[in-house]
Amino acid sequence: MDMIKIKIADISLRESEQANAARLSFKEKLETAKLLEKLLIDVIETEPVGDAPADMVFIRTLASTLENSVISVPVTLDKQTVDRTWDALSKAKKPRLNIAVPTSTVQMEYRRQMKAEAMLPLISEITAYCASLCPDVEFTAVDSARSEPEFLASALKAAIDAGAGTVTLCDSVGELLPDELSAFLSSVYASVPELRGVTVSLHCRDSLGLASAAVLGGVKAGARQVKVSSGAGSGTLSLEQFLNVIKIRGETLGVSCGVNTTALQRTSSQLAALAGVGGHGRAAGGAGGSGGPRGDGIGGEGGGNGGALPEDAVLDDLRSYIDKLGYDIPEDDLERVYAQYNEISRSKKVVGRDIEALIAETAGQAAPTYQLRNYVINSGSSITATAFIEIAKDGVTKNALSAGDGPIDAAFKAAEQVFGVHYELEEFQIQAVTSGREATGDALIKLRHAGKLYSGRGVSTDIVGASIRAYISAVNKIVYEGL
Repeated sequence: MDMIKIKIADISLRESEQANAARLSFKEKLETAKLLEKLLIDVIETEPVGDAPADMVFIRTLASTLENSVISVPVTLDKQTVDRTWDALSKAKKPRLNIAVPTSTVQMEYRRQMKAEAMLPLISEITAYCASLCPDVEFTAVDSARSEPEFLASALKAAIDAGAGTVTLCDSVGELLPDELSAFLSSVYASVPELRGVTVSLHCRDSLGLASAAVLGGVKAGARQVKVSSGAGSGTLSLEQFLNVIKIRGETLGVSCGVNTTALQRTSSQLAALAGVGGHGRAAGGAGGSGGPRGDGIGGEGGGNGGALPEDAVLDDLRSYIDKLGYDIPEDDLERVYAQYNEISRSKKVVGRDIEALIAETAGQAAPTYQLRNYVINSGSSITATAFIEIAKDGVTKNALSAGDGPIDAAFKAAEQVFGVHYELEEFQIQAVTSGREATGDALIKLRHAGKLYSGRGVSTDIVGASIRAYISAVNKIVYEGL
């Protein structure tokens, strides 16, 4: 029997934004994507790029992070939305624009306030526009199982003719039985012969608990991509549940996928842990945003991703904790961090951010290669934020001017022009350390380079200045280690 190879598309990141209770922080979303790629998930679908600067920064960071998984970002029938999304996604190794359009009468009128006859020209226009920008375009017919067959066929033909290489059909209610989904898919193939030339994808909710069986029937009928979610209670077909079916019965059914099913249980536990701590006000944000105070106490209230560090911790406890945070620091730096930890633990409760700040201040310290000389920021509600920055290296000052999604994003982009290198932003936090109008801001930056984390810290009454200093501090560590 010839095995049918299917692609797995995970939509957990998209669904985390649709359910406020499950909203993940910037760092948690990034960690989720990394875990999914490590599991060899074919496609990782994110939330749409909204107006918030952090949305753009997250997609840009993800684009520079993922190497093998396709990054699929939903767009609507609006060129401005497409342009904004492509600006953030264009540097990805494997980008995909996903045009998500309601095709049932009730969804078209409720969500788009449009009639069917007005939708078809827009589908053709926007799909063609996406295809002119991105080599990989998906068309998702939302609520397609309840759509008028004639209109659905016209919409799919329009999208395929305009350049869509993947077409997703949705049982958005999740009430189709396995034989009903197979019959629906067969009827669509009969109406739209062009589907034979593209990848057909299925997105099914699991309201009846039969989505795995229904989707496998759809695979037999011709589907070659399946959308799943690792988010608990999302309603979409469960990643773990579906892959377990493939693992146990795939050979018998003649169906396989490229996902590392041997690592499934461990990765599912890690994903569940991330989802479980999302949306509790933890301080994390992309460039251009800021986080509030953190409550990840080390001595008994939890320690973020590193777990809890016991009271009166010994050096081995700290070493283990720092390893779990993802840092790799030399033994002599570890001893200096431990000495500082002992000093501050006598007078205050040490929290996770304290440990990361100690790493930023103490580990990998060297004579700075880059030094901040001057910066000028222009921003406001009616203008695009710009940053002019001067940075000295070996006595020579270079400057750069850049626009960005907020003053901090603009400043980071200007600094990158001076460095001539783009560094992956792992996490960015700002916290007030004093009160009042002249409050001092404490910025913590974490950059990833060549698989390692480097942190930098900056303090200033100007949060932009603190952020720039923290960024340069982290870059200096990267440069020093590369010498």
